[in-house]
Amino acid sequence: MIRRFKKEDLEKVRNIADISLKEEYNTELFLTIKEMWNDGFQVYEISGEIRGFICGMIIDPETVRVLMLAVHPLFRNRGIGSRLLQRFVEISSSIGIKKIVLEVRVSSKRAISFYRNRGFQITDRLKDFYTNGEDGYKMVRFL
Repeated sequence: MIRRFKKEDLEKVRNIADISLKEEYNTELFLTIKEMWNDGFQVYEISGEIRGFICGMIIDPETVRVLMLAVHPLFRNRGIGSRLLQRFVEISSSIGIKKIVLEVRVSSKRAISFYRNRGFQITDRLKDFYTNGEDGYKMVRFL
């Protein structure tokens, strides 16, 4: 089941982020993201346990940005990420959004392929984008 993020989900979401993403995020960041766009923060729950999440923010009246999409490693390759992204697209489209942007590590071939297969295109290379100095790609999907 996909549903909106609640404060009670915080530790589980942060745990998934910690083991799935190569950046470190503090707890307050997740609450700030929730406050910026509540509908843009969705979790995937199976039998009462959160197995993945997506969160983003509204950039302007026609653009949203995916900030994080993560699925617990033991639950990958089951369509959870695809379903979370599709829900994010549906929510975005329902409020008149025309474009979704995101950033991905140049080294993340699997993530790049995932997003390309879902309609995203690389539009720019972002020099030293990540905290470890790694470059990123900006990817865009038009709705």
